[in-house]
Amino acid sequence: MWANYILVALENLKRQPAFSAIKVLSMAIGLGCSILVLMHMQYAFSFDRHFPNSENIYRLVSGFTTEERIEFNGSSDAYAPQMRLDYPQIENIARIRPGRGFFARGDAVSANEYYWAEPEIVDIFSLEFVRGDGRTALDEPNTVVLSETAAAKYFPGEDPLGQTLTLDEQAELRVSGVMRDLPENTHLDFEILVSVPTGRQLFGENFMASTTWTGFGTTLTYLTLPDQTQAEVVAADLAAFVERNLPERQRAFEATIDLRLSLQPLHDIYLGARAGFGQTNNRPQVLFGLGIFAALILLTSCINFGNLSLAQIRQRNREIGVRKTLGAKRGQIVVQFLFEALLLTLIALLLALPVVYLSIPAYAALTGTNFTFGSALAAGSAGILVSFVVATGLLSGLVPAFVLARFEPAAIIKGVEIRGNRSGFLRAGVTVLQFGFSTTLILLALAISLQIRYLNTMETGFDKNNLVVLDSTFDARNPENFDYDAMVNELRQHPGILAVGKSNLIPPATGPYARTWHLPGDGPDNFRGASHILVDVGYFDTMGFNLVAGRWFSAEFGTDIMSNQLPADATTARVYGVVITRRMVSGFGFASPEAALDQIIVQGNFSYRVIGVVENFRQSGGLEDETQSTGIMRASRDPLRVLLLRIDPEQAESALAHIDAIWARHRPATPINRTFFNQTFNDLVFAETNGISTAATFASIVTILISAFGLYTLAFHATQRRMKEIGMRKVVGATTKKIVVLLTWEFLKPVLIACALACGVGYLAINVYFQQFSARAEISPLLYAVVTMGTLLVAILTVATQCYRAANADPVKSLRYE
Repeated sequence: MWANYILVALENLKRQPAFSAIKVLSMAIGLGCSILVLMHMQYAFSFDRHFPNSENIYRLVSGFTTEERIEFNGSSDAYAPQMRLDYPQIENIARIRPGRGFFARGDAVSANEYYWAEPEIVDIFSLEFVRGDGRTALDEPNTVVLSETAAAKYFPGEDPLGQTLTLDEQAELRVSGVMRDLPENTHLDFEILVSVPTGRQLFGENFMASTTWTGFGTTLTYLTLPDQTQAEVVAADLAAFVERNLPERQRAFEATIDLRLSLQPLHDIYLGARAGFGQTNNRPQVLFGLGIFAALILLTSCINFGNLSLAQIRQRNREIGVRKTLGAKRGQIVVQFLFEALLLTLIALLLALPVVYLSIPAYAALTGTNFTFGSALAAGSAGILVSFVVATGLLSGLVPAFVLARFEPAAIIKGVEIRGNRSGFLRAGVTVLQFGFSTTLILLALAISLQIRYLNTMETGFDKNNLVVLDSTFDARNPENFDYDAMVNELRQHPGILAVGKSNLIPPATGPYARTWHLPGDGPDNFRGASHILVDVGYFDTMGFNLVAGRWFSAEFGTDIMSNQLPADATTARVYGVVITRRMVSGFGFASPEAALDQIIVQGNFSYRVIGVVENFRQSGGLEDETQSTGIMRASRDPLRVLLLRIDPEQAESALAHIDAIWARHRPATPINRTFFNQTFNDLVFAETNGISTAATFASIVTILISAFGLYTLAFHATQRRMKEIGMRKVVGATTKKIVVLLTWEFLKPVLIACALACGVGYLAINVYFQQFSARAEISPLLYAVVTMGTLLVAILTVATQCYRAANADPVKSLRYE
């Protein structure tokens, strides 16, 4: 029986090769796209699952409430020591803190990310050491652990154990261990681990030992518990843990922010809500978007397969009649056609796999992943792939199988035409679905392109052109490392450098959100969350901000500028100046920018007077939440790490050469890190939007092509069935033009319905996608009209040739057929 099914299927493939090729190719495209996304999803959900005991590893997450609930990956240094005392069921707990520094060996200097790490981090993640003893490698000061990659980078061809690296020209670090590289599918990037005692020797005993419970730093806390039950016990007690251990002097402030701690399972980190401190994780949205696009492409392929199979009713009805006459049951007919669908799907898979293999490098670069073709064929993955292909084949062949199996053999043998409203309605319905999906994706792709163009060209509130961002690498913990003031003064000497400003944050960036502000008369629960940055008096002129009311900071006013080095018991006895944005004017409830001037706002123990108001500005391309964009600026007289230089475009080359020369004079052992703000700004927008934009564009092109192929094939078979009707119309006087219009309109009606539905669905999809942006492009109704006209044009071009050929045929031949 099965051999007979195979022979019949192959015979039908041979009988209509072009028709079968369209079905197989469209299915291959759908399978290829879906397999790529399946591999991506498998890669994403495999993150951090390779660690032994990974299901019992957790990260401590901090959170507070301002206008909304905010959670951070970071935690206070104070939590871990107390948790060791309060929860004896904790097996291991350790803190790490990310850093970036310059590691030197002899004259070779290289910038590298690293982590300050406590020894128990080795046990938590079962780090495998290939050199040295992992149990003691991070116990002592001036010790560093390297990954195999880092060891090969700094000590090529040598044994690194016992050798030294210099960190930021401050500490000689002895390599105490070499650990095996972690796999790519982990959120940890442990390339270099520096012992915490090293930090305490450099920066004092308070390094990673803060007693402030309401301060949110970049420290990350990981812990292991014996099982999920104990994890639930600890998680349920964390609110009480804060309440019983919070220092009395910090309780008033804690009441305003409602501090909450929680445990985040290791498996949830990569696809969790937060990517880092104050940063939203967009991986789930990207993965969801890619999955939707792949599903739509595959569904379009399945619909196209079923639609074309329904168009073959006339060619297969006699075969079905003979089989039923010879005793075939309806179930056997269904199995036969499902088997044919599976066979064609298998052929499509064989065509898709080589394309997938060749596409993986480009796809991985597009999505920032690192999976391989072999991972799809690994144990467990191959079974998922086979199940997926079988499900696809059954889905594509199900409707045609049941429709064809219901025909009565007597009617078929007599030559009664097996058509009717039901099959015509089915074909029209699937055409609506196909073109509906395609049109929706085209709308979304074009809307994303318009949004990207808007982000790159929108008004940012300052002049982002000809602005150089220079990371001075100044570290307040080592102020004598180089002569900061002398370097800045020498930079100003070139005529091509028009202005120099300073900031504590490298733009494009959002300010740290963990600050709460209030008015002097506000109650403890009435406060505003606002990001703020530290700047100098030259910042505003350099950036080119638009002043709305008041004035900039000025050295002539002593209270405009404060030092970061203030005594711990400082009070509100002295009022300092701040400049706020227009958004914060309404945020504090002031009637107007002018009314905001001289108003007092309070943060912590300090009071500030509003001396100026600037227009709202954006430094992250509209990707940040509105509430996270910088709203308050304070002036500092201390050195700030980031230097902003406004250069004359006509002297750009010599100005950049001057910057490099001054840097080489003052920082000869440190590589320079300077960028143009505009380029970095555009790169940020590109990084956040390119993946989903490319996917939407690709998906829209693929689905419209599949739909067009399917529509062309339907037009061919429909006109073949209507040749006699066309001949009769021509005999009674119908012109070729009228017949072409009549036939074309029959095919355009479902396409027009699809466009109408797609405009509604597309509008909703665009609004959902735009929710992640605080700055959004206006989408004109003209876009929907243009896309509708374009889709109709594609449909017309697809069917017009076949309709013209049918209408122009000799009526004598078509009438003589019967």
